Amino acid sequence: EALPLAERVVRTREGVLGAEHPDTATAVRNLASLHRAMGRYDEALPLAERVVRTCEGVLGAEHPDTATAVNNLASLHQAMGRYVEALPLAERVVRTREG
Repeated sequence: EALPLAERVVRTREGVLGAEHPDTATAVRNLASLHRAMGRYDEALPLAERVVRTCEGVLGAEHPDTATAVNNLASLHQAMGRYVEALPLAERVVRTREG
């Protein structure tokens, strides 16, 4: 039941706010998290990558929300067993948060 609702929220925010709006990125992040919780990693991955791109473009690479998006992406790669991809992302988060 949750999946169609989360997809609808993304479509609505895209239509009203635009694809690059931070609130749209939040909706996409929630959809990615839902896919991850359902074990649908291949569907979650492009969504998590999209959130990182949006946050970088709108908020900047050093913004705390961008760091959270990068951390979520690193965590997803880790859950998928893709440690080579996860490590540089996790290291980036540490550098960002250390300031």
